[in-house]
Amino acid sequence: MKSCNVRQFSSRACAIWIWALLALALSLCLSSCTPPPPADPQLAIDLRWVRNYPKEHRSNVNTGLYWALSFLGAKLPDSANVLTWHGKLVTLDLGAAQVQEGTQEAWKKLLREFKASEEYRRTGAIDIGRFIFVSLCSANLYYELSGTSPSYPMFRARHTFATRQIAVVESAVAHGNRLIEIGTGAGIGGVAFVAFEGSGALKDATFRKQDIETLEFMDNGQLRFGLYDLDGHLKTATTPALTTAGKPSKCLWCHEINLNPPFSNVTDVAGYYTTRQFREFVTSQMRVVADYRQSLRSKVDFRKTQDHSNAENLYLSFAHPTAERLADEWGMPVEQVLQKLQTLHLKPHPHSAYVDDGILGDKLYDRSEVEALAPYHGVVGPSDVREASSYEPAALQ
Repeated sequence: MKSCNVRQFSSRACAIWIWALLALALSLCLSSCTPPPPADPQLAIDLRWVRNYPKEHRSNVNTGLYWALSFLGAKLPDSANVLTWHGKLVTLDLGAAQVQEGTQEAWKKLLREFKASEEYRRTGAIDIGRFIFVSLCSANLYYELSGTSPSYPMFRARHTFATRQIAVVESAVAHGNRLIEIGTGAGIGGVAFVAFEGSGALKDATFRKQDIETLEFMDNGQLRFGLYDLDGHLKTATTPALTTAGKPSKCLWCHEINLNPPFSNVTDVAGYYTTRQFREFVTSQMRVVADYRQSLRSKVDFRKTQDHSNAENLYLSFAHPTAERLADEWGMPVEQVLQKLQTLHLKPHPHSAYVDDGILGDKLYDRSEVEALAPYHGVVGPSDVREASSYEPAALQ
């Protein structure tokens, strides 16, 4: 009978204790590192990542989602757990994102519509591109989710404006003259503009207002746009005969994160601010905006001026998908997708400078044309991303 080796027994016991301690530490780490569930499940939704181009990574998707939510007014505190990934699914917590005060019920209603869709029931999530396409590019939803003033008088009540105005004779946006009013309040909340499109000429006092466009800043540092008719009611788009301004989503695309100075105007009109004074005013206001943005602690870094393109790529790739994206989205071979597209005699179109810079591909299809071929029904977005649309989703409330 062999005697017990005390030293060997002690080593084994020590190893067991070490492994037990390591397992306990790992368990504690996993439990402490796992984000808590959303405080309000009605403000949370699962989204599905469909890769849009070969070099797209999760970091691009995160940045794109943060910018899209920021365009819609979310504060996105730097320490908040807004996105939680599970493979190719990500849980979005809009409560943690701190959407605009007073818009929570509108967000809840939109999320209920998404969750009730056949797409959500079949896949367990909503395509990230669809989520942004519907929420950001639908004018009525943009107004409600970003907290745009429901009427023009309500917008005016939030700001003060100078009595002297700006006359733009050669506009890069309007087909004719453009009349602009500038806000006079202090700080970021005082930075505001109103542009009037119309007919006639400012120089001979025959100008007649027809469309109203407003610009202001939200407390998260992003621009917020509104389009109104002369009765003060919100419009989904400007009047094409008067201007190329389009929808709020086009305003966002054109301005990016800036106040734009006059690009074309060279004619000054007596009694109005000169073009030079307008440029100087815009430069001064942008300094106010820049100082304010630097004080924020947000997931959106305004110093990275091209990060917003990640948001645009997410909704543009959904609105103008390739056959490869559709195959990934629908869970079928590319050859089968191409056959389905041929049944409707759909032919791809090349990208354009307006749509993207080529990163999304050169053989694109229109979402409104391919939706009928999808294996499930999803929440339908507008018929056009940035221009006046034949179809716009209705207001939520």
